[in-house]
Amino acid sequence: MQDPSLPQMALTVLVTDFLRYALAAGAVWLVVNVLLRRRLAGRRILDAVPAPGQLRREIAYSLSTVFVFAANGLLLWLLIANGTVEVYPDVDRRGWAWWWASLVLIIVAHDAWFYWTHRALHHRRWFRAVHGRHHASLHPTPWAAYAFHPVEALVQAVFLPLFLLAVPVHAGVLGIFLLHMILRNAIGHCAHELFPWRWTPRGWLGWITPVSHHHFHHARNRGNYGLYFTWWDRLCGTEDPEYLRYGDERFAAAVRQEATA
Repeated sequence: MQDPSLPQMALTVLVTDFLRYALAAGAVWLVVNVLLRRRLAGRRILDAVPAPGQLRREIAYSLSTVFVFAANGLLLWLLIANGTVEVYPDVDRRGWAWWWASLVLIIVAHDAWFYWTHRALHHRRWFRAVHGRHHASLHPTPWAAYAFHPVEALVQAVFLPLFLLAVPVHAGVLGIFLLHMILRNAIGHCAHELFPWRWTPRGWLGWITPVSHHHFHHARNRGNYGLYFTWWDRLCGTEDPEYLRYGDERFAAAVRQEATA
């Protein structure tokens, strides 16, 4: 089969990135806000209600991010094609041990990248010019998963080529990472706590960021900079003390009631 031309590949990457965003955000929205709307009504965080025009703004900025990520994807395709980075198709080339190790490594590395770049974007100058676009959603929806200013989208996009310049990965690892990234982003902005509160923030899942961890970050605009894990926030003392103390009082009350039952 003939290799695709540059315009063909550009279109393929753009459509793929768009579908990845639209299907993931749409699926989370459908489950949380339509199919399980009544069942999850009591798990809405801070009585979150989207502001007028918020969905339109979130989708518009997310579509601009799709274009930035697609351009980055096309760059990756070129780097892979000329052998600058190694994304290999055969597991036997490096074995299953490396397959799993590289999957863990890319997720942990991305969490670190996100924490430090996200924290930097909260500097007064960068927040006002760039990151404030994302924080316009005080109570975000899954459609805010990619609602970034183009500069912020570029900052987040460059993680992948930088990582792949240093670390070879299997194509399946890359696919799982990209799927995990968008799903965690969409779920993290769904405004409903989907994790059992007794397991977070101090339970056995305290090392994972539940939905409320990021929702409090939007609503209060302080601390809780982590993406997947709470490690960096706790190590650097940037976890919101109000979140740690109270969380959403309804969930905390439910835990107390269960404990005394």
